[in-house]
Amino acid sequence: MNNYHLYFGRAGQLFVMSEFLLRSWNVAIPEVDEGDDIFVVKHETGRLMRIQVKSAQSKIQKEGFSAQFNISIKQLADVTKGYHFIFVVRHLNHWQEVIIIRQSDLFDMFDTQSLGSVHKDNLTLRLTFKNAKVSNKKINLTQYQNNFEDFIIDI
Repeated sequence: MNNYHLYFGRAGQLFVMSEFLLRSWNVAIPEVDEGDDIFVVKHETGRLMRIQVKSAQSKIQKEGFSAQFNISIKQLADVTKGYHFIFVVRHLNHWQEVIIIRQSDLFDMFDTQSLGSVHKDNLTLRLTFKNAKVSNKKINLTQYQNNFEDFIIDI
């Protein structure tokens, strides 16, 4: 199927949307795609967050699995947007991993710790999942696994 990646990406986006709905955030897909995949809004406070979703299929490794994502460096570098990047992994026919990283943190790791690798105008980010840990190269990203901390609001 030629367009499988389109369906797969949308499925990942809808999975992420359902996770926000379960946490009592309203979700919306912008009518015009200018880089925002999802807006999430906390009704009681009016807080709005911008979400960029990246979906990938896992690749089984000797120990654990990995997933590869591509991010536009131009989009990553424009930290004024204030995105949260959410990386979701489809593993063994289930959405299993959600990695949530603020755009500014992701850019900082790219800029100062050589996170990922550059190919053309994209950052290629290969995440390795092994023994309940998430990493890229030698950078430990486990703290971002299921990290909905920015989306917990007490009212």
